[in-house]
Amino acid sequence: MKLAVIAGTLLIAFPAFRATAAEGLVPLDAPRPWGDTFLPRSAPPAKKLLVVEVAKLKPEERGAIGCLQGLSSRREPRLWLIRGSYDQFWLDWHKQKGYIDGYEVVADWRSIFKQFAKDYRGAIVADPNLYRGDVLALNVAACEDLILATPELAERLNLPIKVDLRGRFKTYVEGMQWLWATYKDRISRHLSDYLHPARVNLTSFAYTMQWRGLMFWIAGPAERDKPGTDSAAEEKLMNAILAEMAPNTAVLGFPWAGEGVGIGEPPGVKLISRYGKGLVCSDSLGNICITSGVRIARLNQPKQAPPPALEKDKVYIAMAMSDGDNLNIWTAMFKAQFEHRSFGKFPLAYGMGPAIYELEPAVAQWYYEHGSPNTEFIADVSGASYTSPDDFGTAFADRQPILDGYVNWTARLMQPMGMRTVRTVGGNDEQLSRYAKGLPFCHSLFADMGCYSGRKGIDQLTYRLPDGMTVFRAATTWRHGKEGFLKEIREQVGTKRPAFVNGFVHCWTFGMDDLLRIYERRDPDMVFVTPAQLAELYKQAKK
Repeated sequence: MKLAVIAGTLLIAFPAFRATAAEGLVPLDAPRPWGDTFLPRSAPPAKKLLVVEVAKLKPEERGAIGCLQGLSSRREPRLWLIRGSYDQFWLDWHKQKGYIDGYEVVADWRSIFKQFAKDYRGAIVADPNLYRGDVLALNVAACEDLILATPELAERLNLPIKVDLRGRFKTYVEGMQWLWATYKDRISRHLSDYLHPARVNLTSFAYTMQWRGLMFWIAGPAERDKPGTDSAAEEKLMNAILAEMAPNTAVLGFPWAGEGVGIGEPPGVKLISRYGKGLVCSDSLGNICITSGVRIARLNQPKQAPPPALEKDKVYIAMAMSDGDNLNIWTAMFKAQFEHRSFGKFPLAYGMGPAIYELEPAVAQWYYEHGSPNTEFIADVSGASYTSPDDFGTAFADRQPILDGYVNWTARLMQPMGMRTVRTVGGNDEQLSRYAKGLPFCHSLFADMGCYSGRKGIDQLTYRLPDGMTVFRAATTWRHGKEGFLKEIREQVGTKRPAFVNGFVHCWTFGMDDLLRIYERRDPDMVFVTPAQLAELYKQAKK
């Protein structure tokens, strides 16, 4: 769809929207209501938390408790929800580090609704016959300080029903149009959330609700038969709404929930990138109402050894693990890797979305403290959030200030984490030059999520930008399975010596045992190093 058509539609549906068909969009110029951070940060958590075990509760009960966690955190973050073993681990870690003094496990979860009665006004009932009726209702609940509940649950909790949406709307689009027209002045223009209805019971929406972010879901092909679904109309409407929201802001959640469920990861990222927004994958994350209240001035990278002596007949390889933008991974999957028997035996960089510094700084701290001299953390993917640089800000008349603003936010998040390179999702050299200008403290840029740039040969993948910043484009993919890593490097490097390789590692393909096997089967002339060491060796070679 052309921008002129979108702009025309917007001017009819949303008169406050500012755009011209010829020049594109004019960005909303409004300060963040929570202050000068990329994402909102809670007040410091209560010294003694109340812990509620929700794993065995019914879905509607977990959803209600999630609402209470979000609403009560506006006053003081105090509720920690245990959904599994890792929630307990991170709770104990926060206590160990002194961010809380202790906690008390609540024996009867229903009692907390009496204890926090001042934080809500009553209940809202969603339409069970409208697909995503609960997601729609959560937006109203955030604006009206209500608890999402079925009529039966509201009665059990003694909650007066203030809003009943049953039978109100025929389609999800109709409901979202009403929501935006009614509550657009209360809903945040700086935060939104891809929230699939099945994830409501995970309570991951509590943080978005706390800050009145817009929660939405665009149906995919597998959802077309659900009541009230019209995928094309939903995407068109979300184009309109996203255009009215501020650029250089985050979209939480994830736009995919299974084959054909949701619009999918690449289309979902491209959609929000056009409007200058990035994804912070947090669709199953809990308790960031609490964790975002922790303040850590600086995280120090594990101390690395100097690079090995440069030898002109060697191939130097930096393996960089992917998907660090996905904050869900840091609470469980990557922790298991750090505890693996092979961890630290060979150099391995981890991509970490720098938004974790604002949302879960104590979680990041655990990794920094448990890293080895062979560990380096790099910013992932594309910077402050998961974006497509090729599409970023293209809906605006002048996209360059939007991209420069994004790089500025990226710098502000990377520096207190000691990060000195960033992996981008593609990006041409003009765009990478803007990164280089805004991130002068970087030792290099690690471009591409896999070798898909169309460049062949290591000289095309490793080079310097006009300003001198080194670019290491990915030389490997995951498309050839677990045995393809070294094969791809041999093909890309050929006879070139010395050679310097960005070895992209797909975290969903390669486990620690696979990486150990790659390391042990390396060719005699292959030397594995960290990204910082790779950049220094390349610098020496160029001299």
